[in-house]
Amino acid sequence: MSSEDGPARPRRSALVEAAIGELTEADRPLSLRHLARAVLHVESKAAAIATRALEPLLLEDDRLRQGPAGQWELAVWRHRAEELSDAEFVIFDIETNGGRGGRHRVLEVGAERVRGGTVVGTFETLVRIPGRVSKFITRYTGVTDDMLIDAPPIERVLDDFRDFLSGAVLVAHNLPTDLGYLNREAVWAQRPLFPGDGLDTMELMQVLMPEAEVSGLADALELLGEQESPRHRALPDARATQRLFAALVDRASARGVTTVEALRALGAEGGPEGPMPHRAKELARWASRNLPPSPGTYVFRDRSGRALYVGKTVSLQRRVRAHFTTSHSFVRQRADMLPRIDHIDWEVTGSELRAMLREAELIGELAPVYNVQRQRRASRLLVHVGPPEAAVVNTASTMRGESGDHVGPFPTARDARLAAQAARRLLDLPARGACSVEPWRRAAALAYLSGGRAPAIAVVTDADAPAEEREAIVRRLRRSRTERRPLAGGLGGERVIVVDSGRRPGDAEIALIDDGRIARHIVLTRPRRGGVRRALQDLLKPGQSDESVSDDHRNIVIAWLHARAGRDEFLEVPAGNPGREVVEQVWERVRRAAHG
Repeated sequence: MSSEDGPARPRRSALVEAAIGELTEADRPLSLRHLARAVLHVESKAAAIATRALEPLLLEDDRLRQGPAGQWELAVWRHRAEELSDAEFVIFDIETNGGRGGRHRVLEVGAERVRGGTVVGTFETLVRIPGRVSKFITRYTGVTDDMLIDAPPIERVLDDFRDFLSGAVLVAHNLPTDLGYLNREAVWAQRPLFPGDGLDTMELMQVLMPEAEVSGLADALELLGEQESPRHRALPDARATQRLFAALVDRASARGVTTVEALRALGAEGGPEGPMPHRAKELARWASRNLPPSPGTYVFRDRSGRALYVGKTVSLQRRVRAHFTTSHSFVRQRADMLPRIDHIDWEVTGSELRAMLREAELIGELAPVYNVQRQRRASRLLVHVGPPEAAVVNTASTMRGESGDHVGPFPTARDARLAAQAARRLLDLPARGACSVEPWRRAAALAYLSGGRAPAIAVVTDADAPAEEREAIVRRLRRSRTERRPLAGGLGGERVIVVDSGRRPGDAEIALIDDGRIARHIVLTRPRRGGVRRALQDLLKPGQSDESVSDDHRNIVIAWLHARAGRDEFLEVPAGNPGREVVEQVWERVRRAAHG
């Protein structure tokens, strides 16, 4: 690394990092009271005490400053009015090991710090990764496994590059892509995200070099008469980008652009989004530069904070951006919605199922203006058995709070229909009407729908009914050939374990899904094999259960289970302590979930 070693880095305050994250997300100055409530999670009455605890920490950090109105802002925002000749820029490039998601993708970071057209600092480092460099990347960049043996880990590289960047404006060719790789690594390393308000030479090219038919770095340099082309190494490519940026600044200056903010506004006229409303471009650019590619929920809010729309996704970055770039998206089809969106709240959920459940909670809590109930005909995958006074057996699409019991989902609507018909035929139960039946007959129907012939025969055999009647039903049950079972995890099905990523990178969540709900769950931080067995024993202890859940919760879980039927992600677990084979299977899933 060619940047000089400085004194030991002071320990960062978690409260300050949270305040910086809040300001970065809001992208506008915020009051100390607002920051204290957001960072310390206190109510309005305790905010005054919280501000006294937080203010000294903010004053000590040079990444923050108080504006003229007393509100707090990021120090880097001062560049918005800074003259181009006085501002400092960090032009950077990264090389990766390929792929888009996961961690340990960045192989090299190179950058130059420039002021007034003069290079005042250089940053260059390889990054040690736990795996191997792909053969394609070695041929493409020349980076080999041996070159990375003594390289620093990504955590130290992120910290050192953040120090090198301090007080400057980030610049890159296709900034969202390079920034996305860095911020994915930052999420996994539990470091603050890098700011998304930098400058993109690709966007600036579209405005200042209309003669360029393509936007590649090599083509741009050739158009400018540069003989030396990029070499697919971080520092040389950063230097090539620096030469392009200098030429673009010259062209912008000829148009009367003199400040960083004016240059940023000029770049905003370009971009990969194509012709679209200016506000949509702003929000699409913010999403691509600031949101992680993780499952989660998001809320569009107006200036007063009122919720306009709540959504969920497996990739916050991709989904939110698509709202403003795809012509058929929800937002683009509602012209009155776009100008009302002031800011976007978001949270990482760790798994898609958690995102679905959290979305339902938020819609119930916030009553967003633009969320509408989709009118779709759901498949009738459940079987409903009415109460003893009207034990009607029929199929159903969802749980709607009616009395009685549900079983399912079944693999298909046909399976559910045939299972209902078999239960009625074998146990003499009605298909309609308010006919009262014996409790044992109804219990046998539920046993048959859930577990097949054997448990139903056991119920009938022990029933308080005439022997001839019982024997006739048992004979019919034994002669029945086909059994249709509900999917594991559903209502009346076997319980299953599902392993997924936790809310924080490096965490894994083991969830027990039973009776159509997340019955219990355990989060493992930096999990080890030995901890998985203990976690499973706690998870599977009899007689324990989380809080009761609503029908909406169960309907969401049921739909999620059905959509993933037959996948390897579900692991059925028998009663009792988990055996070695189950522990090993869960550990393998935990390892994948925790390490991306």
